[in-house]
Amino acid sequence: MRSDLDALMQQRNLDALLVEGPDGMGSANPAFAYLTRGARVAGNVIKRRGETPQLVYRSMERDEAERSGLELVNLDRWPVHDIQQEAETLLAARVELYRRILTDLGVDGRVGIYGTGPLGAYHALWQALAAALPEVEFVGEFSHDVIRLARQTKDHDEIAAMRRVGQSACEVLEAVVLFLKSHQVRDQTLIKGDGSSLTVGDVQALVRMEQAKRGLESPSGFIFAIGRDAGVPHSRGVSNDPIELGKTIVFDFFPRDASGYFHDVTRTFCLGHASDEIEAAYRDVMDAFNAVVAEFTLGESTQAYQHYVCDLFKDRGHPDPKSDPKTTNGYVHSLAHGLGLEVHEDPYFRTFGASETVLEPGMVFTVEPGLYYPDRGYGIRVEDTYYADSEGRFHSLTPFPKDLVVDVGA
Repeated sequence: MRSDLDALMQQRNLDALLVEGPDGMGSANPAFAYLTRGARVAGNVIKRRGETPQLVYRSMERDEAERSGLELVNLDRWPVHDIQQEAETLLAARVELYRRILTDLGVDGRVGIYGTGPLGAYHALWQALAAALPEVEFVGEFSHDVIRLARQTKDHDEIAAMRRVGQSACEVLEAVVLFLKSHQVRDQTLIKGDGSSLTVGDVQALVRMEQAKRGLESPSGFIFAIGRDAGVPHSRGVSNDPIELGKTIVFDFFPRDASGYFHDVTRTFCLGHASDEIEAAYRDVMDAFNAVVAEFTLGESTQAYQHYVCDLFKDRGHPDPKSDPKTTNGYVHSLAHGLGLEVHEDPYFRTFGASETVLEPGMVFTVEPGLYYPDRGYGIRVEDTYYADSEGRFHSLTPFPKDLVVDVGA
């Protein structure tokens, strides 16, 4: 949580944080969006340990800067145009401006740097800035940096925002199901009013329209895949594929709203009927889902739950990544990932590698076991978004049923 930042900085021996903007929305720059609370503003955030973060902003964005709730520092405090005029290169101008900002704001010691931008340009900037400010040690953290660790647990307001986007996401799912059910069937295929086949592309267009009605956006797209494509976990679906009865449809929807926070939900449908094999595989997925949710306990390793599900599927006769990391059949991915200002963020539920991550109050994460058999023409995934409360209870933020078979028109 944001309230943990000073303690995390103390643990990492960091005197200040410097977060490079400019984008203040969601996954484009989650560290900046986190500290500015999603304000649509360009600039930089500077936080010295034990002090309120400061937002260095441009005058043209002063109203939006106010919405960040941070201590505001107008960039006009420095002679930006004179610095640009006098510098020999753009890099030299940028370095001199940063040097003055950091010096005037009393930033020194070990300074963690965060944000997003072009790697080559920022590599040059930080090297030059380090030479210009020998009293500052710029620190880059490769993983589990202090801002990511703070974001790993959510406060009440963040949970409320994620609950709202979850409700809106489920309304889109309901609209899709009703849309599918409203079509007639001919030769085991849904048909439109003109007699042509309803296609994956038609449904994808509906999803885009329904999410826009609710103020949602999907910057990373979504998955609506049928049959064999449903058996490849990240296949987005082929737009001209017809919607046929009895085939699995994997609809994986991960939108965000104006808060910048995401939801992630997946449902698997078979229209009209499902084969015995698909029914059995779906039961295995739901058994794994329900079993692992019942096992969640604060303080337990996230990796242990991935291993638990691997073993469950193995006992049911399915390949799993713990036994065969290269398998493309059966259970082929991890159980869960964190969710927030990014679709994939800490905590992760990894199969391999050292993992010290344990379940903590305020964590928000997906639960998404699945089975994939593309050569048999099907795939199954069921996913809810969960959070852990302070009393050790785990709650779904995804109020939508998990029925496999959806009845459609005669």
